[in-house]
Amino acid sequence: MENIDEVIRAKEYTLDEILGNKKYTVDYFQREYKWETTHIEQLISDLVGAFMDNFREGDQTTAAAKYSPYYMGSIVVSDKKNGTSSIIDGQQRITSLTLLLIFLYHATNKSMGEQLSHLIYSDSYGKKSFNIQVPEREACLKSLYDNGNYTPTDTDDESTKNMVARYEDICNCFPLDEFNEKEGSLQSFIYWIKGSLIMVKISALSDDNAYTIFETMNDRGMPLTSSDMLKGFILSKFTRDDIRQSVNNQWKKDMFVLSDFDNNAESLFFQSWLRSQYAQSIRASKAGSVNQDFENIGTRFHNWFKDNYDKDLLAKAINGNIEKFVNTTYRFFFNQFVKIKNAEKTFNKILPHIYYNNHWGIAPSLSYPLYLAPLVETDSDEICNKKIELVARFLDNFVVRRATNYRLFSANSQRYTMCNLVKCIRGNNLDELKNNLLANTEDIADFNEILPRFRMHGQNKNFIKYFLARLTSYIEEQSGMGNNIVKYLKNPDCKPYEIEHIWSDHYEWFTAIFSQKTDFDDCRNTIGDLILLPNGVNQSLNDLPAKDKLPHYIKENLLARSLCEGTYQNNPSFIQFFTQKGFPFKFYTDFTKEDIQERCKLYAAIAAKIWDKLLE
Repeated sequence: MENIDEVIRAKEYTLDEILGNKKYTVDYFQREYKWETTHIEQLISDLVGAFMDNFREGDQTTAAAKYSPYYMGSIVVSDKKNGTSSIIDGQQRITSLTLLLIFLYHATNKSMGEQLSHLIYSDSYGKKSFNIQVPEREACLKSLYDNGNYTPTDTDDESTKNMVARYEDICNCFPLDEFNEKEGSLQSFIYWIKGSLIMVKISALSDDNAYTIFETMNDRGMPLTSSDMLKGFILSKFTRDDIRQSVNNQWKKDMFVLSDFDNNAESLFFQSWLRSQYAQSIRASKAGSVNQDFENIGTRFHNWFKDNYDKDLLAKAINGNIEKFVNTTYRFFFNQFVKIKNAEKTFNKILPHIYYNNHWGIAPSLSYPLYLAPLVETDSDEICNKKIELVARFLDNFVVRRATNYRLFSANSQRYTMCNLVKCIRGNNLDELKNNLLANTEDIADFNEILPRFRMHGQNKNFIKYFLARLTSYIEEQSGMGNNIVKYLKNPDCKPYEIEHIWSDHYEWFTAIFSQKTDFDDCRNTIGDLILLPNGVNQSLNDLPAKDKLPHYIKENLLARSLCEGTYQNNPSFIQFFTQKGFPFKFYTDFTKEDIQERCKLYAAIAAKIWDKLLE
């Protein structure tokens, strides 16, 4: 009999041991990187939460060696004779952790490069070779590591594009502000994930054995999900078999509907519903605090439901009648959640801000409970829509003002605030909801103060595109051209829209104005120098001076066309619109530094009209 030690080896390793100067290839059946935003948010939330449970103010970095470890499951690899390992199962986590390490490298201003670099790449005679060796991803990884950003090209595969999106998710959801408030915590966090993030590496000594392990782990029986176990508990409370069977059949259909949205929709529905209506407690932000309702629902909602079946708000809602609870209460919130998910996918004039927030908003784990919180089973569909849209407007205002103020709104940093807001607006009527949302609206400087100094950088390109899309869509809709937000955000079946700098990247043309290239770059990246153009058009104009670019904009969207003299001729709807609103539109024959600031003021006036007094 073959000795098992000659077939596989399984052992616990730290992240430092898994990635440190190691090389991995990705097998053909594991080729694509498919993690979504929700997976990144959960990873960051879990890691930061586990770390903060241990960290104490004043801890030295050496104290991190004694913090509780974090177990992150297993990976399966096939070891090769050339020193590389083929990842059979686990590339999603390895890729995501690599992106997190690159982010931390930049978040510490590269000061911890010695501690991090060998986990990301190894250096042979000055040539970087990344730990995941997939040729199609090399340019992306190199740019992310060197510059902290990467702009996908038309030839990039879906995995590369997804890596860029997930890196931006990390930038958006990692709570740097929380770490900045606790001296030394970010450095300790890095040492902790290196030495205390534990994975079991199962090493197979042949590809055949490795694939057999992969097949056994993934194909022989599906583990029960939390919703399966919740269903089992609920069905156990029925006394009649025919009703139990009917509920079971409908439940299966419901889960199929949710799975059609994405793999995470099933869990998100139950977490969001239970948090929105029944959660009363949340873990305090201080170190050492234990999980409460919000956390327990987020991790194992079936256990929380079972433990609270006869307690507090959940018991009151069930009221001894589980059949009515399932057929009325569950059904109501399921239908509302499905409506929200559909409004995220397809622009809906009744719920437009759901679509907007899906492109740029707070984490779904926080937004969905807020959407559902004010809803009451007796509400008409019209009242439900008004409540959901009101919450969506509030969130849109919140994230746009924070983003333009360079303030974070990660899930971890806003968890406590948003979960308390859920309790505040739970079951509100429309007037109560409006008043409570207004009372929780942040007082942040107005756009006239913000936008002249607001500029694009490596981590906010997605927001800049979103912001410009909203401005462009707004002025076109107000000028009688319809709402074109879908085109500017996604442009299905056509070339996507990209950010266009009106100034070309030629510092040498501006040396009489700027003594330093960094000053030129700052001015060029200011919001007033930016518009949207279809991919390909902006590349074709890339090297032209502004005065030569301007005439070409006459064929593009209205925000771009507003730079051109011809737009102000025979265009009565547009002229009437901006005259009535008092917007300072004008055309340009050249585009100077002063014109960029003038354009910033125009954008500020439009933004104020879109987002000021959003709830009134």
